[in-house]
Amino acid sequence: MKILFSTGCLYYLPTKDVFLLAKEAGFDGCELVIDRRFNDSRSIDTALQCREILPILSIHAPFMKMATWGNQVCSLQRSVEVAKTLDAEIVNFHPPNWFSMEVAFFRWFRSVQDFQSKLGADRVILAIENMPRIGKRVLLAPYILNSFKDLIEFGVSKNLYFTFDTTHLATFGNDVIDAFLKFFKTKRLKNIHISDFGDYESHLFLGCGELPMVKLLNTIGRLGYEGMVTLEISPHELPRTREWLVRMLKYQVAFMRRHLRKDFNG
Repeated sequence: MKILFSTGCLYYLPTKDVFLLAKEAGFDGCELVIDRRFNDSRSIDTALQCREILPILSIHAPFMKMATWGNQVCSLQRSVEVAKTLDAEIVNFHPPNWFSMEVAFFRWFRSVQDFQSKLGADRVILAIENMPRIGKRVLLAPYILNSFKDLIEFGVSKNLYFTFDTTHLATFGNDVIDAFLKFFKTKRLKNIHISDFGDYESHLFLGCGELPMVKLLNTIGRLGYEGMVTLEISPHELPRTREWLVRMLKYQVAFMRRHLRKDFNG
């Protein structure tokens, strides 16, 4: 099992600085989020340099419009190529979003019979992520397959793997441990985007929300999960000074390592 840090948490910092912080905090590697910086072709060279600081084990396909990357299908295909270049094992991606009128993506998405074969991902695992409800007073589900059970059924039938996001799951009020077990039993769970959730606030530090984080981590470790666990905290939750940022991230890594131990009895 590898503990990763999502570069999207610190999107406002230079990529190299994010990797240096993650290394100092004790992470095993990073999940590289493809953002607008990748409209510049030099970003791949930067990523290759960052790989010398910490391994890039996972790529997150763009979840916003990229000026030079084409439509959502092209963006996903390019993400697979980036993953191959960087020797990343996984490409995470989101299902189509109705609110963004992703009709063409939806039609293509539904037409694919085997995602691994379709995208030529012979060396890369494609992992689809469960998505959240949004809003506070009125909760809306903008993504298709918003039920994690429907997502699992679709993924298994289409040769997809899974990224399980704890905060996204919690927005539906579902039991996070029950959901993890259902994803785990498919034998297709490859990544866990982990963060806490509470009072409609998403992607909180572990232990700062309402989710049973200790029990979840202990369950993950006890069952022998061998994939990736990626810390994905909202940028708004992170301290701005380097000293406190490193302290908080070190604490989160230590918290995860302690409770992921198979012999932990918490």
